[in-house]
Amino acid sequence: QSTIFCSQFDIDGWYEKLGDGTLAEAILDRIVHDSYDIFLDGKVSMRERFGVQQEKEQEESNALL
Repeated sequence: QSTIFCSQFDIDGWYEKLGDGTLAEAILDRIVHDSYDIFLDGKVSMRERFGVQQEKEQEESNALL
């Protein structure tokens, strides 16, 4: 059985976000052990890209009304 965790924070920052040191260590030990890390880095925000496109489409459809 597999589980996928996605985060905008680096794994090192998870300890601080979880708070209690002992509890954070126990949780992250189970998550990180035998895990695969996939880092995505993009220069273009999909929200920006598609948000601008949707605004243009909305303006065009409003112009037709």
